[in-house]
Amino acid sequence: MKSALLVSAACLTAALPAIADARRPNIIVVVTDDQRFDALGVVQREQGAQARFPFFETPNLDRLAAEGARFRNAFVTHSLCSPSRASMLTGKQTYAHGIRDNKTAFRSEQTWAHALRAAGYRTGYFGKFHMGRQEDRPGFTDTFTFVDQGIYPNCRFLQNGVWVETQGWVDDVTTDHAIDYVRANSAQSFAMFIGYKTPHDNRTPAPRHAQRYAEATISPPPNLAARPPFPAPALKPWNPRVQDTLNYFRCLQGVDDNIGRLLDALTANGVADDTLLIFAGDNGYYLGEHGLGDKRTAYEESVRIPLIVRYPRAVQAGTLVDAMALNIDFAATIMEFAGVPLHWPQQGRSLLPLLRGQVPEDWRREFYYENYQDPEYADVTFDVVAIRTERAKLVEYPGHSGWAQVFDLAADPSELHNLIAEPAAAALVADLRARLEAAKRNTGSVGTFKQP
Repeated sequence: MKSALLVSAACLTAALPAIADARRPNIIVVVTDDQRFDALGVVQREQGAQARFPFFETPNLDRLAAEGARFRNAFVTHSLCSPSRASMLTGKQTYAHGIRDNKTAFRSEQTWAHALRAAGYRTGYFGKFHMGRQEDRPGFTDTFTFVDQGIYPNCRFLQNGVWVETQGWVDDVTTDHAIDYVRANSAQSFAMFIGYKTPHDNRTPAPRHAQRYAEATISPPPNLAARPPFPAPALKPWNPRVQDTLNYFRCLQGVDDNIGRLLDALTANGVADDTLLIFAGDNGYYLGEHGLGDKRTAYEESVRIPLIVRYPRAVQAGTLVDAMALNIDFAATIMEFAGVPLHWPQQGRSLLPLLRGQVPEDWRREFYYENYQDPEYADVTFDVVAIRTERAKLVEYPGHSGWAQVFDLAADPSELHNLIAEPAAAALVADLRARLEAAKRNTGSVGTFKQP
């Protein structure tokens, strides 16, 4: 069946320029930590009366979206920081790359950074890497990065293997060095990964934004009382002015500033049109939905992410894409734009057709989600598998058959009503179960949920 989720009509009818052959594009991938899909000013305006955070403004991210393509149905296949970042680098899902938690070192040589470096690109990594306490950044020649979570004020960085002390807000400092890298390498092809700490806890906004939104209030989500099937902390009365939640947005305000600085630096150094910039969150985050915080489960607020792609030579400004995009698509997309062949198996595919206003007939209509219980937090994390189609979702918790959930997302986007035992939904449940079982067989992930 042809997908109902298509690129906007304006993009389908407009002619897009071909990728310029004169110069390979520079590559910049910018990833925030725990940014929800709707933590963008443009999305809040788009949601209108349904917006929970209408006070939130991101003029520079909105500018990025206006100058490129914004994906309105972008997801991660594992909503946890390190596994998601490993997927972004390799194009593989967790079951294939093996990074199942936030503690395991990442040693793969099958990344776009390795491939681009071998093809003559200068490669640099800046900011948060988030693979345990690993200090090296495989595939990247030049590094200015911190270990593990870092801290917001005056963070200690590793600069090409040497510890240096810094002064200032961590994502400002990261951006300073990323801009220096653009300036130093603008005469050659470069590829960069910029990892921002924001908005991960413990949230400390840049001083210039510490009092922003002081009068803002946050309404409760419509699914606040729709509790998960697993044991969860008791539901507390809703507080519309929780400072940590306001700090979530205050920290993102600092990132928005830095996106503006980065775009201005590309222009000032004459490479704005020659740079493919991918902006994304590494996973979603609950801000009260289902009475939860954190992520690590398959509800929409956990698996959906912001995704914006800007490359003026090939992507028409203002493009809106509604076809399903995943974090595992980054590697194939980058490699195709750079003209460097892929030489390792992966589960992702290039987003280039969508960016050109086309939805291939064989484009995905569903994806497989996975999460693994963390022994350190065994009371609040669980093994999870799910199949998410364009209109519905089945979530299972291996070892807990009574916890399974089915949602008709077209009719129930807030996931309020579990249809697993509804006679009227029997056909939907059977279809989703067949799809999930097929996905588990195809991935070889059946029986892999116990820690090795």
